[in-house]
Amino acid sequence: MKQLFIRLILLMLISNYSVAWSNDNLDVNDSLQSSVSLTSYLDILEDASQQLTLADIEDAPFKTGYPAQESINLSFTSSAYWLRLVIDNSSDQPINKVIELDYPMLKYVDFYWQIDNKNIQTIHTGFALPFENRAYKSKIFAFPVQFPAHTQSIIYLRVASLNAITVMAKLWEPMAFQHKERNDYLTQSLYFGIVLAITLFSLGLALFLKELDYFLYLSMIFFTACTFIANRGLGAELIWPNFPFLTQIGSLGFGSFALVGHLLFMSRLLNIKQHMPKINWVVNRLMALILVMPFLLSINFKMAQFANFLFIGTAAIIFLISLISTRQKQRNAYFLCISFSALSLGIIIGLSHHAGLISANYSFYSLNIMQMGSAFELLVLTLFLTDRYRLIQQEKLTADNLLKQTHTKLLSKTEEHKASVNQQLALTNQVYQMQKLESVTRLTSGIAHDFNNILGSIVGYNALNTLAVQDYQDKNLQNAEELLFNNQQIDTASQHAMKLIQKMMSYSSKHPVDKEIEIRPTYDVIKEILIMLRPGLRKSCQVNTDLDHDCNIQIDATHLGQILTNLLVNARDAMPDQTGVITISLKRIMLHEDSCTNCALAIKGDFIELSVSDNGSGLKASVIKHIFDPFFTSKEIDKGTGLGLYIVNGMVHDLGGHIMVESSTSPANKGSTFRLLFPVKA
Repeated sequence: MKQLFIRLILLMLISNYSVAWSNDNLDVNDSLQSSVSLTSYLDILEDASQQLTLADIEDAPFKTGYPAQESINLSFTSSAYWLRLVIDNSSDQPINKVIELDYPMLKYVDFYWQIDNKNIQTIHTGFALPFENRAYKSKIFAFPVQFPAHTQSIIYLRVASLNAITVMAKLWEPMAFQHKERNDYLTQSLYFGIVLAITLFSLGLALFLKELDYFLYLSMIFFTACTFIANRGLGAELIWPNFPFLTQIGSLGFGSFALVGHLLFMSRLLNIKQHMPKINWVVNRLMALILVMPFLLSINFKMAQFANFLFIGTAAIIFLISLISTRQKQRNAYFLCISFSALSLGIIIGLSHHAGLISANYSFYSLNIMQMGSAFELLVLTLFLTDRYRLIQQEKLTADNLLKQTHTKLLSKTEEHKASVNQQLALTNQVYQMQKLESVTRLTSGIAHDFNNILGSIVGYNALNTLAVQDYQDKNLQNAEELLFNNQQIDTASQHAMKLIQKMMSYSSKHPVDKEIEIRPTYDVIKEILIMLRPGLRKSCQVNTDLDHDCNIQIDATHLGQILTNLLVNARDAMPDQTGVITISLKRIMLHEDSCTNCALAIKGDFIELSVSDNGSGLKASVIKHIFDPFFTSKEIDKGTGLGLYIVNGMVHDLGGHIMVESSTSPANKGSTFRLLFPVKA
């Protein structure tokens, strides 16, 4: 039994040795496997000048005898390499196969297929050439080939790239290759799906907490994802097919920003500046050097090999710092050590493979371990940040409880609250007194405004008297009647002034008088005001009236005079050069549904309407909103106080009335109408 076991071991070693070092032609008729590694069947020729053509290398001596392994690692090189593969088909039928180069970072891939020294097919592709050049539309490079019966095919592959070159060549059954491609895309979809889900979750936490650490984590995720998009060929296929420079520099360029994000994130969470000041000095300078790398690579990509070793060293430093922090028993360090260890190990193994420091027999793991480590890191860090959010919420809950306790203590101090309330009442009383004084001031200002209009009438009639006297041609005063009429109007205006002063005094506690209300026929008051204001309106302004003698507004005659005076003066000032037509209307109306311009209340019913219209410049809607505000005026500074319509509005609403303003600024129909609605009283 022992001898049989030894013989089996020797047989296995002999068969493995023969397979590893055999370089016989590959017969596709003998291959029963879905895929066959082609490394042991490849002959390789280095083209240091990158100038050799197919004719130059057909008779050139190729290097043979490569062992059976997963890949041939050529590392960073400025040379181009020619690969020769001889494939036989001893069957009676043509056989379809797919030749695959599973490495997206090849800048140029030239495919030549010869049968009986005749060139059957030529394909020029690579990430530097348009995606449409690829024989098989995939992120890697694949060439579907049909081998005719009883033929020998010679296939030449020329590969060149400034990135590290790894030759992972396989011969696939077409269906098996499609199945492998589908699984590969599903794997990438799973990884980037995890990245997207974690990104959205982390973005929500970042926006909610508004902490820099979470935004740094988002930058880590973004640049890490961009690194793998470039490295796995997805960028050249889906995102930037017309920008090969991003594919060439992407792995190391985006990787630089991702590593800096990791260093910043780690430095803040572990507080390296305080706990490890010497290491912090090294980390700061290391970050500065890494940040410069993308710009150096864009200038001279031969720096890629140096960047490769720099990243290996950075990954080792990240792992060592997190490991040291765990010895200091920092809570954050345990999570970071677990997560960073996976990614750091992946970076060290993957980049060491590119540098040729790891055996090519582990190409699949070395090329994929970085992405697996990244996925593991994202999951662990997301759990860590979720736990950190939970701690923040607990701290907030504790703070809220402390706030409630403090609030309870404040409520227990009743005496202090009573004193505060009394003080507030005193302040309120002071405010009330100030408001009262302000009301008196506004009232006085309003009466002074109206008094100014009355004095204008007095001055006007005096001017007429002066002109009448100048027209007299004898000394017997033949126009005594005209002078008498003018004097009567002066007397009437003076009486109005005296009544206004009396009403002003009625609001003063020092001179109390009875607030007598004089109600007179509305028609008589309107006629009286028109006669009084006639000099102020001037002969160039035409005044039309449409007055119902039976309509009487239950309002003090002096107040009605103030209202008409303000509206007529405003109508006069609204017309250019004070020329135009003013219309006064008094009638009884039934209003079904409308709203007040000032208080916006819905109004309907039986009203007496007093309206004043003009064909002046009109009012804009933005002005109408504020015309009843105190001290608001659209006139020039020396021509208006902004109190006229404020007083009119107060008097009308004190009687339960409303005001409706209609105005237009269009050239065809300019002008404004103020409709004063007074309720009909029995």
